[in-house]
Amino acid sequence: MPLYTIENTPTRRKLTQAVVPGISTPRGIVGSGFYHFPPAHNRPNDPVSLKRTRISRDPQQVRPFTTMSEVKVNQWNELSQFLFCKKRFTNPIATNRELLKGFMFAIGWRKCSTKNEQFGLYGSLGEIENEKDEWRNQGANLSSVGCIIGQSLRYVRNNLFEKIQNCYKSLGVPSFDQVNYEADIPANQVAFQFASALTFTMNGFKNAPHVDKDALLYALGWWFRADKRIGQIQIDASKRCTGGKLIFPNEHFWIDLSKCHGLIQVVWASSKFVHYTDPEQDDKSTTLVVMSAQFSRRLAKTKCQKSHIHYEVGKGAGYQIRDGNTISSQFKE
Repeated sequence: MPLYTIENTPTRRKLTQAVVPGISTPRGIVGSGFYHFPPAHNRPNDPVSLKRTRISRDPQQVRPFTTMSEVKVNQWNELSQFLFCKKRFTNPIATNRELLKGFMFAIGWRKCSTKNEQFGLYGSLGEIENEKDEWRNQGANLSSVGCIIGQSLRYVRNNLFEKIQNCYKSLGVPSFDQVNYEADIPANQVAFQFASALTFTMNGFKNAPHVDKDALLYALGWWFRADKRIGQIQIDASKRCTGGKLIFPNEHFWIDLSKCHGLIQVVWASSKFVHYTDPEQDDKSTTLVVMSAQFSRRLAKTKCQKSHIHYEVGKGAGYQIRDGNTISSQFKE
């Protein structure tokens, strides 16, 4: 059950702005398919009335890096730099029909497109072969990345994380932080697994209006600004960029991302509400990074049996989808 519902409202031509770090109440919009986060201070997770609840009740969480503990800042810095290193081993996704500008990359598992083949890892085999030691080291760090992301969602209201995780576990598909499908997973890593793939975009990413076709109703998104070269998170609030919006055109509502100097988390019913990203105008040194947890509907329909795993050789140059064990075993030391 979504925490908020959307009711029929009069059509309005003008979009209503929601400026970070706060959300204004769009007139004419009552409720929404947004989940909201608890306030920064530790208040009991009390139920929220569904009676004409306004969209302004924290459908996003904005956490300036300057207010985080040093440990948390270091964790997100580690995650950001990991993504910038990881993109070397995965080709940009070129089959996303909604993509208009910028780059989208993916980590994790997807359904193979060839008949009778099941699923495998996103990856560029040619790049992996050139730097196999670095690729293996990154695989070892994936578990900590998964924990950082999972922990950030544990306090979303209405037990949303637990519901998503239970759905994920019931289908028996691998998690994005697993390099090897058949490997034993530590209990502390399993506790935060909830999605089969993690996508991330950068360099002025823009897409067309769409609804997601994932297996889950809700999308989980994170926004932060990082150095273009090494991926270090941008903490300095004095650097400003223009543009950058997450827009819900049918709801006449948008979130301004241009003042993003921290971590923004948004959870919404992406398979229900039309949405798109309007690109920011990056400065020369930083870019807005957007992460999104994915749960492919095609992968969810696949009967994942360990004894019947097949691997796909893609059409792109140097592009293959393989299980991590298969990739590692074929290297010649």
